[in-house]
Amino acid sequence: MTLYYSIVFGILAAELPVPTRWQKPVFRWLATSPFMAHAQYVMRIVFAFIFVLFLDAVNTLRAFYDVVSEEEGGIPPAGNADFRAQVGQAAKKFYAQRNLYLTGFTILLLLILGKIKAMSMDYIRLEDQYIELEGSVSKDPAVRKATKEIDTDPIDKKVTKLVPAEEPKKEDKKTI
Repeated sequence: MTLYYSIVFGILAAELPVPTRWQKPVFRWLATSPFMAHAQYVMRIVFAFIFVLFLDAVNTLRAFYDVVSEEEGGIPPAGNADFRAQVGQAAKKFYAQRNLYLTGFTILLLLILGKIKAMSMDYIRLEDQYIELEGSVSKDPAVRKATKEIDTDPIDKKVTKLVPAEEPKKEDKKTI
């Protein structure tokens, strides 16, 4: 597999779903991060590059089938055929089909994931608005306080810092 198709495969593998527990913080970070604006611009360029590779794979596969259809019946008689030539043709067909499927599925997933991201951002925004409205309407002060503390803060306020572990006491070392 050539380098650019290896990169396309890496993008396809990176499109794996985000665990449900991490969705809200990850999508909130994606929406508020200035770095992500640059990353989205780069992803548009990558999308265009993958689309060009898709068109190349379609053209290669079409050219292969044009050559095969020009031959009589598509497969020459067994007695006159060179086995190595047949294997070479089969390999070219396999590579062209693999590249077509790889780039096609990557483009499809990029489009689907873009729509899912937009829908998830809308859902998170509406959920936050609902929580805030529910807290403002409630007459119970405990509910108001709890709704203010729920996960509606930006992600940078939720980041925790590592705390160094305490040294075990000498008594604990002896028991270990």
